[in-house]
Amino acid sequence: MDLRLPDARPAPASASTRSAPSGRPAPNRAHRNDIQGLRALAVGLVVCYHIWPNALPGGFIGVDVFFVISGYLIIGSLAREAAGGKIQLLRFYSRRIKRLLPAAGAVLVATMAATVLILPQSRWQSVSRDVAASGLNIQNWNQAFFSTSYEGATASVSPLQHFWSLAVEEQFYLVAPVILLSCAWLARKRLRGGARTFKLLALGVLGSLTLASFTHSVLFSAASPDLAYFFTTTRVWELTLGGMVALAARPAGVRPALSALLGWFGLLLVLGSAAAFSTAMPFPGWIALFPVTGAIFLLLSGASAQPRRGLSPAWWQSLGPMRYLGDISYSLYLWHWPVIVFSVFLLGPNPGWLHGSAVIAASIALAAVSTRYIEQPVRNFEPGRSRSHGRRRAVTPGYGRIFALGALLTLLPIGLAAVPYQAMELKERSLTAELDLDTYPGAMALHGFGPRDFPDMPVRPDPAIAAADQPDAPEECRNSYDPAKVDYQDCVFGDGAAERSIVLVGDSHSAQYLDSLSIVARESGYRLYVLSRNGCPFSIHPLQSDTFTYTNCSAQNEQTVQDILAIQPALVVTAALSPAGYEDALGWRWSDESAAIDGFRGTLLPLQEAGIRIAVISDLPYPPFSVPECVAAKSEDSCTFPAEHTPSPLAAAAESVDGAISVDLRDYLCPDGVCRSVIGNVLVYRDNHVTGTFAKTLTIPLRQALGI
Repeated sequence: MDLRLPDARPAPASASTRSAPSGRPAPNRAHRNDIQGLRALAVGLVVCYHIWPNALPGGFIGVDVFFVISGYLIIGSLAREAAGGKIQLLRFYSRRIKRLLPAAGAVLVATMAATVLILPQSRWQSVSRDVAASGLNIQNWNQAFFSTSYEGATASVSPLQHFWSLAVEEQFYLVAPVILLSCAWLARKRLRGGARTFKLLALGVLGSLTLASFTHSVLFSAASPDLAYFFTTTRVWELTLGGMVALAARPAGVRPALSALLGWFGLLLVLGSAAAFSTAMPFPGWIALFPVTGAIFLLLSGASAQPRRGLSPAWWQSLGPMRYLGDISYSLYLWHWPVIVFSVFLLGPNPGWLHGSAVIAASIALAAVSTRYIEQPVRNFEPGRSRSHGRRRAVTPGYGRIFALGALLTLLPIGLAAVPYQAMELKERSLTAELDLDTYPGAMALHGFGPRDFPDMPVRPDPAIAAADQPDAPEECRNSYDPAKVDYQDCVFGDGAAERSIVLVGDSHSAQYLDSLSIVARESGYRLYVLSRNGCPFSIHPLQSDTFTYTNCSAQNEQTVQDILAIQPALVVTAALSPAGYEDALGWRWSDESAAIDGFRGTLLPLQEAGIRIAVISDLPYPPFSVPECVAAKSEDSCTFPAEHTPSPLAAAAESVDGAISVDLRDYLCPDGVCRSVIGNVLVYRDNHVTGTFAKTLTIPLRQALGI
């Protein structure tokens, strides 16, 4: 099972309250058993997809089903309150607190505890951040802007990334009551109308939101699908569309046969989407209309009439086992993903049927306990009433205790997560200590002129903080250089007063040499310009994924070439992650090998023609496992791998450019063809990049290879 983003998309279970259906429900059907069954279907798709993604490649569409259910129930309930007079905001938000926070808080605390007990220390800080983002309902933005970034692509998946869906819903429901209250006020005070006027106005506003969000979803999913998947604005239309159906539909008079046909067609759309869709599609986008429409049809079918035995999906959805799974679906959603992540860490990836079945059983058991002993007692709690003072001693519900509980359940997990986070912060401070080459020679232990005998010392950096051991430079120069936004004069290192200059350009596998090259430049009298961008090799031919072609990178490189020609450096140094590395880390690739080579030639040739010397550093071997986690758990000798040579289009392009030199540092990591995890007491890799500490020990070999 692949637990790397963006392929393993966690889909959300519903966080909706169990309110009555909207519209005009059929007589004697105040509680919609079929909706509980629909929840069971959706959460089943999600769980199976997460465990066996190859068997159900589109199971992530459970998110869309749940968003539609949530909008149908909650917006419908709010609209009925607004049409009847007013929405009790305190009552609404207190219900959300009682419904959502107890189980969520328990999962956050349990996950943080399991992280400390099971996962290596290198994971503590990232999970702590996820606890905070999940507790504050901003996990979707955390996933969008951090976990799917190039730096996050090689990290192990978070056991809390599935909280992104709850964040989407709660962000929307912060404003949904205000929108409906505004519609109710306009209908009564300005338009002098009643419930019908309110309904028409609400439908118009929700329709506008639906159209705007859907348009944004289609455009953004095509342009940047990895980000669009997590954005609130690309999902709002699914919630509002469900709400519009609740407001507008009058299914009670539909004939049973037609109702059943509608339900079966809806079920076909949902199951067909789960079987046919994949993460290669630009999702959600317009293709999300299929599962969304299917969910709407199933809701309408279940509301139309009492289902006939066995002839309607609503009858099957109302069966006892389906209702029970629907009842525990929220807790099942919360628990299943941490169970998967921790079991995969302990037992290995790609669960078989036995492993996967055990995960399902454990998740259901935890969900049952959580629902019975955490969710239900708090959800059934009603605050006492308080009397106001004065002439009118009005009796009002006492919501203070519920909001205090909400604050506690939000802050407690975050406070607990701060403890391991700060423990790692203390370790990170050691990165600023001066490096002593006598005790920590690193690559110099293998260099002919360096120390060969050195004392046995603790590994530096500590594997727990290896991810933080990166070059010391501003983000806009090291990770995200954009010539349209950043002046290259603001990205100068080395000897800032020198007349001669060197340019370091390329992706993060180029930027990993920043500190060592800065030392070389400073000691040799060069200014060093650092113009690097994560995931952006110095090529004019764009990389592409299954869903998108990254033309922004190639366009920026064309401008960067012009900037370098303006700088007129004595030397340009570049490196790039190998094609196999891009495929493994991000699922990105060039259209073919010749296009990749021509892309690099397109940036190197103008520099060579301008008389600028070019040096290309060969990419270092790509570790097949997490080196910091391996070193933390095992002996150094157990964490080695063969130095496999992979074709490099950058090296091939350099060979065709007169005067370009190739720099190969692999012997300093992989003597005798075996790559080591620790050399000279220094940890070599932080992920597929070398640690900043090890890069500094490459200073002398790099200077000699560059001829400076």
